[in-house]
Amino acid sequence: MIRVAAAIALCALAAPAIAQQEPDPEDVAAMITAIEEAGCVITPENGETILEASGIAPEDVSAVVEQLYVSGALMLRDDMSAELTNEACS
Repeated sequence: MIRVAAAIALCALAAPAIAQQEPDPEDVAAMITAIEEAGCVITPENGETILEASGIAPEDVSAVVEQLYVSGALMLRDDMSAELTNEACS
């Protein structure tokens, strides 16, 4: 969860200034599916499980999470968890 939480925190604080490469659309789709299957919320308890289920390489997680956050598909909560806001999770 540390990697996922760190990526979420980084995006929340610095998204406007970050200029990473575009993530692979298949990685983004895999992360969305993994989050949906975990109940649409990333928490400290399920972050590593989501990361493993997505199959995304650790070095690619930040770009994927940034894409989801910047697009509005992933919303940071006050408790530092993050909620997916797509149709499947509404």
